Order: sequence, then structure tokens, then C-alpha cells
Amino acid sequence: MPGVKANSSIGSYKILKKIGEGGMAVIYKALQAGLKRMVVIKKLKDPNREIVARFKKEALLSASINQENLVAIYDFLYSGRSYYLIMEYVDGEDLRTIIDYMTPIPPKIAALIIMEIAKGLEVTHSRNIIHRDIKPSNILISYDGNVKLIDFGVAKDENSTRLTMTGMIVGTPAYMSPEQANGEPLSAQSDLYSLGILLYEMLTGVKPFSGENNTEILTKIIRNKFVRPERINPDISFSLRRIVKKALRREQNKRYHNASELIHDLEKFIPWQLRSRKKETIERLINQLNKTESASTDDSLKTAVYSGFQSWGWRLFKYALSGAIIYIMLFLYLQFKQHQIGFLKIHLPDKNYIVQVDDKQPQQAGSAVQTIGPLLKGFHKILVRDLTNSGTFIGKVPVSPSDTTEVDVQISSSDALPCISVTTIPNDASVLIDGLPLGISPIYNLHLQPGKHKLEIRLNGYHSIHDHTELHSAKNYTLHYILTQK
Repeated sequence: MPGVKANSSIGSYKILKKIGEGGMAVIYKALQAGLKRMVVIKKLKDPNREIVARFKKEALLSASINQENLVAIYDFLYSGRSYYLIMEYVDGEDLRTIIDYMTPIPPKIAALIIMEIAKGLEVTHSRNIIHRDIKPSNILISYDGNVKLIDFGVAKDENSTRLTMTGMIVGTPAYMSPEQANGEPLSAQSDLYSLGILLYEMLTGVKPFSGENNTEILTKIIRNKFVRPERINPDISFSLRRIVKKALRREQNKRYHNASELIHDLEKFIPWQLRSRKKETIERLINQLNKTESASTDDSLKTAVYSGFQSWGWRLFKYALSGAIIYIMLFLYLQFKQHQIGFLKIHLPDKNYIVQVDDKQPQQAGSAVQTIGPLLKGFHKILVRDLTNSGTFIGKVPVSPSDTTEVDVQISSSDALPCISVTTIPNDASVLIDGLPLGISPIYNLHLQPGKHKLEIRLNGYHSIHDHTELHSAKNYTLHYILTQK
């Protein structure tokens, strides 16, 4: 298919130059004269039915969402027997270029960039849209510090028909999750795994999974064996190592369950001073880019790390050191357990209950007695939901070291309990009561224990609302909140 020449026009857009080409499309920079703004035009190369369907889907998925970390879609055209996607122009560099020339990126700035991508994914995942191709070339960073996620050409939403051939794996091998490498169904956690790979590469300058060919790379991903990032870059702090490790868990139930959890941990790691000036911080980074010098990660260090220092002397030393560390850790754990760790034993009327302690994942009770731990000494929040009568128990109980605290949960019949409904403008806000998440607004006919309760309403991009209310038995309450944008 012939290309589009400079100074030619497509509709109201004047082509300025070709800026890229992929397997599916040719990319042009163009001017929209009427609005005096630069745009990017993506021209479909092969107009077969499946590719056109994927191209249209990218336009529909991207145009349905308006979020600052997602590239905006302006228009979709069919002209001269060709399809065109008109989108926001980002004056900057892709993350691939930044990694190639600037790694290792300072840990807090790397975390800041990942947090911005996660905010975009938080919105797409809330619409049940999975990107499926998170990689450095699909992340754009503008010279004024904006981070944008692009290319939803292989994204999948809950209403999508299957656009790929049976058994075909879609994505970029080095950035796939284990389930993606296996050709299994994907979830939002698959995108978060790819984010973990991006963070690892930004911190170290190397990919966690590499090989001579795609088969070797996919095999390593499925085995989930990679060199700990701190062995390549000792400047990575313990808290950031924990984030990388959790994002790269092979088992999905041990990974971050959603983008909000990842954002929460990244916000705790990044100082608020840096978060409040995120654009200026990222802008300073990208304006230091020097394409005449490649990234500084030491090749000899990479080789040593990946070879594993295979001499027998090193192996004997490593095994001896490992044994000593295990012995010391066991001793310290026993001491710690005696003075810092205890357990909770929760007695339920039967097993038809959901139990949640602190911010851990809620679990359905397998029996009428639930032993939970180990837990650090101090107070812990308990939420128990009655699946039969919709009653809810919320409490805070102390845990003593080297002991088991027993809690007898009694939930009154729903007729005697206060009943509340929570609505918000806009909808889809997270509702927390006494620090425990109860769901997404609107919430109707929720039964709680009588007494005083603390409510919190959260929604990305809006100011959180904190409220206190006292609930009385057999009363109905409707709570309505209007959130204001930040």
C-alpha cells in the first residue's frame, strides 16, 4: 500500500511527515488547521477484516475513556479506501528510548513513572479493558512531564469477540505475564505483571527475562526465575524491592489484585514532595536525555549476575553463607515470634460468612472457627459479613504476642440492624467504613452493627470525603455525597 506524502491532506488534516511504522499501521505527524493543533494519524496498512476490526476496536475503546495518562482519540476516518485513526500528539520520547540511554533511572522517579501508567490502567481496568501489550515503546513521556499509555490495538474488553486465531499469543514476549506466555485467559493482573517488568528494567537496565529467541524467553517467564534487581542495582531500597517482587509473582492470587493496590504502595514509597511536583520531576529527567551516550549499566556486572559466578569456590562459599543466613533468620524469627507475633481465633455462628482482617483479601469461612495469623501485636480491624442475612460485624481487637485472641462474632438479625445506602456523584467511588472497604458506590441496603462509624469516600481525581455517623437499631439511612475534583 503506498504511503501518504508530506503536505498531502486527509480530511481536514495536513500530513507533515512520517514518524514511525509498525506491523499494523504507519504513523504520521499532521496538523489540524481548524484547531491549530498537532495530531498523530495512524494509517492502517492491511485492510483485511480482522485487522480492520482490531483497528476500529482501538478507536472505540480509547475514545470511550478520558484520563490524563491515556492518549486521547480525536477521530476515526475512512477515506480513499483506507482507515485512519486521529489521536493526540505527544511531544516527547517513548520509554524505550529513555531506558536505552538513561538506565538505571533513579528509583523514586522510576516509581513515579510506573505510578502514572498504573493510574491509566486503573481507569481502563474499571471498564473491564485489559491492554495486553504493556511495553516501553507503548509509553510516551512528553517534554513537559506527562506520561501517556498508547496502543489499545490488542486490548480486550468484556464485550469483545475473539479477534485472534485460536492458540495465538498476542503481545511482546519479554513483557508478558506467565498466563499470557501460556496462552491462558488474561486479567487486569496480567497488565500489572508487565508493569513490574517495566519497573525492573527501568531500575536495572536489563529485562528480568531474556533469551536467544522467543521460546527461551517465554520458558523463563513461565518458570518465573529472574535475578533479584538489587543484585544488579544495590541502590534499590527494600520497600521498592517488595513492590517489584509482588508485581512479578507467578501466582495471580499473590500479585497485586488491582492497579489501586499498586498505586497505594507506590505512593507510600514516593515522598509527597515528589508526588506533588511529579510533572516537573519527570520533565527534568527527560530533558537530561542524551542520545549520544548509552545507558550506564555495567556490562561486566550483567554478565557476572547472569552467569551466577559458577566457580566451585564461589558455590561453596554461597552455600555456607546461605546456611548461616538461614540459621540466623530462624533464630531471629523465633525471638520475634515470642515477643511480637500472635493469632486471632474467630468464632462464627456457621461457615456462611466472609471474613476480612485489616486490608487483607476477604476470604469465605471454611468452618465456623477461623484461625488467622501470624499477626503483629497491637490492634487489628475485623470485618465479618453474613451472606445469608446481609448483616455486618465491624470491630477492632488486640493481639498479644505469643498468644491467641479469641473473638466471638454475633450478628443480630437483619430486621434489628440499621440499614444504610450510600450514593455518590459521580458513581464508582470506593466506600470504606471504619477503614475497611465495603464496595463501590452506589451501595444499597447494607446492614451494619449499631453505633458510631467512620466513613470515607475515595475516587481517583477527586478529593476524599471523611464523615462520621451514628446508626441506631432498626433504622434506615440514606447517605449521599458529592465529590469535588482536585
